[in-house]
Amino acid sequence: MQIHRLFEIVHILLNRERITAKELAEHFNVTKRTILRDIDALSTSGVPIFTTPGKGGGISILDSYVLDKTYLTDDERNQILLGLKTLLPTGQIESKGILSKIGAMFSNSDTSWIEVDFSRWAKTSLDKERFEILKKAIIGKRAIKFIYVSSCGVTTERAAYPLKLLFKSNSWYLQAYCLKKQDYRTFKLNRMTELEILTETFDYCNYKIPEIEPNINSSKLIKINAVFSSAVSYRVYDEFNTNDITKNADGTLTVETFIPFDNWVCGYFLSFGSDVKIICPIELKELLAKKAKEIHALYFKR
Repeated sequence: MQIHRLFEIVHILLNRERITAKELAEHFNVTKRTILRDIDALSTSGVPIFTTPGKGGGISILDSYVLDKTYLTDDERNQILLGLKTLLPTGQIESKGILSKIGAMFSNSDTSWIEVDFSRWAKTSLDKERFEILKKAIIGKRAIKFIYVSSCGVTTERAAYPLKLLFKSNSWYLQAYCLKKQDYRTFKLNRMTELEILTETFDYCNYKIPEIEPNINSSKLIKINAVFSSAVSYRVYDEFNTNDITKNADGTLTVETFIPFDNWVCGYFLSFGSDVKIICPIELKELLAKKAKEIHALYFKR
């Protein structure tokens, strides 16, 4: 498309002192006449491009163009580059080349100061495929169907209108209008399988995504006091607020905080194995002890 070619011509000129129309024509695989029309279009739109005839001449752009046309502070430019870097792994930006182009227009071609990767350490093509399907469905305003496993382990088949992809608390989620429940729902991408785009379309304007709130209505919050070994300190600092953590003289970490007391909490603390000791509440200690006995009985039946 011409708009893409015009943008790249400006990018090339910002990085080169001079280039000929013939070289640009060969680069884009178009005629020299087409390039000259592009140059006229850019000049008409206010881009300070000028041509120098004769040997050693060519097409140039005013040296001060970037400074004259960029009304952004260094911090604002870096914020834009950060946003582009963040979008890159989602597939919304189709080519890494756009980063270098934007960097050149900002007189700052160094975009290597940050890298964002949302994929899991055990990378799979399934993650990218699932994300790409949802992206296409949202942009195309098409309904989807999928199999979903809830946090309680219940598996159901769902159909929904996908509205927004959300990255929160180290995981990707889909905000959608669930046709089964006739209400808005938030689905965790990792629990979605057999994902398909349907032919049915929907009007995005008819749906307003509600604010995400902590799901604590169905479970009470309890105050816990737990001591973690130094071996799992990396998880403690990853998963709890720093203000709730106290480092002890022996290297252990004491955590005091509030958490939901539901089906999740038992499995969560069991994932620490013997590297955590619950001090209180008593009901959590009893629940973990009971579950530990059940696990022991599973492997060592008498």
